[in-house]
Amino acid sequence: MINQTKTQLFEVFKKFDKDGNGYVESNELIEISRQMNEEITQEDVDRLMKVVDTNGDAKISFEEFWDWWQFGKNDKLEKLVFMKLKLMNMLKSINSEFTRFGVSLEQKYDPKLDRHYWAINYGDFQSHFKFDIKFRYKGSGVQEDIQQEVGFQQSQSLQIVFIFRSMKPPLAREKLEQLWNEYKQKLKEKQDQILLPIIENSLNIQFQDRKDSVAIAINVSHPLIDMTFQSGYLPYCEKLGQDVEIFAKYLFGIKNGITKLMRKDQIFIKFLLEGFIMEFKSDFNSDLSKKLAGVILASLGQQFAQKIAQQKGRKFQKEFLWPMLFKSSKFHLQFKNMEDVNQFLKAMGLEELAEDQPTARQLIDEIKADYQFQSIKNPQSDFHFIYRLFLILAEHFIAQGTININIPFAYLNIAFNLEGLKEVFDAVFDHDKQKQQKAN
Repeated sequence: MINQTKTQLFEVFKKFDKDGNGYVESNELIEISRQMNEEITQEDVDRLMKVVDTNGDAKISFEEFWDWWQFGKNDKLEKLVFMKLKLMNMLKSINSEFTRFGVSLEQKYDPKLDRHYWAINYGDFQSHFKFDIKFRYKGSGVQEDIQQEVGFQQSQSLQIVFIFRSMKPPLAREKLEQLWNEYKQKLKEKQDQILLPIIENSLNIQFQDRKDSVAIAINVSHPLIDMTFQSGYLPYCEKLGQDVEIFAKYLFGIKNGITKLMRKDQIFIKFLLEGFIMEFKSDFNSDLSKKLAGVILASLGQQFAQKIAQQKGRKFQKEFLWPMLFKSSKFHLQFKNMEDVNQFLKAMGLEELAEDQPTARQLIDEIKADYQFQSIKNPQSDFHFIYRLFLILAEHFIAQGTININIPFAYLNIAFNLEGLKEVFDAVFDHDKQKQQKAN
């Protein structure tokens, strides 16, 4: 982590070093300050040089710059570094290594947002099974964010974008598109009066193959959804204002992948205890609670709002204003790696309980007994389309990708890594048994 910080600071140093001679002189500090609209006097620069230029040669080498970053103090230079990191999109979130002397630079120099970070993880590992969920709302719009996330232009209504990784994207896209066209044709033959009108009148679907993935964009335009946006959602967005920003991120990851879970004797609780992480981060405007309260009161009507203020004023203030007490928070609980799960469970008195737990394959067998999954393998079934979709996904795709749900001013992004999901699919539809019978 220290090496990563040093590398990123070296990139900032090179930006300060305008003439590229390997040093930062006082005139370059003044120039970079002016470019970022920061006032700095010659007296400020002289004071800064005394602190950072330790050998007194009237110029700052990178090693002197790095030593200052670790041990020195000068708020003028620190703020310049922060602003440059931000412009270069190199700043991390609140749990970043860009925290000097226990203080987050973002909190110190960009205080308009409240930041919170809570996490708990068991062991130090890379997750092989994970969901990474991000939500962003921006009063100024999220068009650029969506374009960057999914590569499609944002629609004016509801948009859902699936991106799945594939070894052969053109072939995988062709198979999906062919299946979709066959499904629509089957609905026409049946003269379907429910799904077919929705598909033809409300959905615009685009298939796109990319370098290592296939993207499917579904643009939904339905009178009911459009009316909800126009009469309900968009007026609230306008009242909140363009400066409102909300960002939330939730990560859930497990050390082991699905392949290990599907082993014959793998007990789920032991699979989980070998390593997991849960992480939550959020950024939002410091006055968000006040703005939300104002919008809600305005929507209730003046007379009703006055009644609430008179009868339940204190309770209302507690419910809406208590989040404003917390400018930032950080909580991270980390346990060391689990070397022997059986020994741990025995020490906790849970060994017998764990041994009585079913394996993943036993759980799947119980679910199969309750639901008739095998019926959708019948070509005459109304749900055979779903089975064929699973077959295409299992054969032509890797279980990694993202799902984006986009609406005006906001989007939800769900990134997932479910490698080994094909083994679950094979177990549910008895493909593994069929393969075994053929082998015998």
